[in-house]
Amino acid sequence: MADAQGKNITLNVGKDVIRFKVDMLAFNSFQNEMMPDNKVAPANNFLMRTVHPEDKKVLEGYLDQGYAIDLAGFVSTEFKPALEISVKV
Repeated sequence: MADAQGKNITLNVGKDVIRFKVDMLAFNSFQNEMMPDNKVAPANNFLMRTVHPEDKKVLEGYLDQGYAIDLAGFVSTEFKPALEISVKV
């Protein structure tokens, strides 16, 4: 999990490297914006809010190809890995 300053996440996407810095505010905003009929805009917003400024143009190229949900999924999973939960019987 990330500290208060956020977590640096680097994705290798095709031949490109895209860096992100995700904190709880950005992650929670992404989760709160997601609606059953609105997923692409929140994914775009989340990625654009957290991308390293030098990688913004590269990211925009992938967003223009429709990869917002895919990339946001990788970034959010890396920020908050799966938690194993079970019900005690």
